[in-house]
Amino acid sequence: MRKYEIFLLEDEVAYYYFGREQVLYQFFVEAVNPVPSLRNIIERQLAYITKAIPSFVFNYELKKVDSTSKGFNLKKDEQMLIIYSDVSKAVLRKLDHQLTLISTGNFDAETLMFEHLRKVDKTFVAVDIEGNSIGWLSPVKQAHFI
Repeated sequence: MRKYEIFLLEDEVAYYYFGREQVLYQFFVEAVNPVPSLRNIIERQLAYITKAIPSFVFNYELKKVDSTSKGFNLKKDEQMLIIYSDVSKAVLRKLDHQLTLISTGNFDAETLMFEHLRKVDKTFVAVDIEGNSIGWLSPVKQAHFI
């Protein structure tokens, strides 16, 4: 089982922290498991640097030929999206200012879910707390000035 906390960052925050992901990682670790005395402050900071998760994240359809040919099925409602097959499953849930993705089996369903989120917005970041890693779903492009 793999579990990811996924956050949709404000554009300015994403551009600023591109290349400084470890700072974001440390903050998100504290945000997921806050110290009780700091909970209010961390929640306000999280709300400030993240965008609200748009409801159309859950308006996903399995239209790709490769996904239907591999036997994927789809279940969805307003707060949850499940893509599954005989060998792979990914469950996406909405929690306040974040999404949680839990996947099992091979990486196919998880990959389909990440591809979908990549199309929704370019500033999603996924945090694997147990695996001590963080990554952009769609790397932020930096402006190059001459």
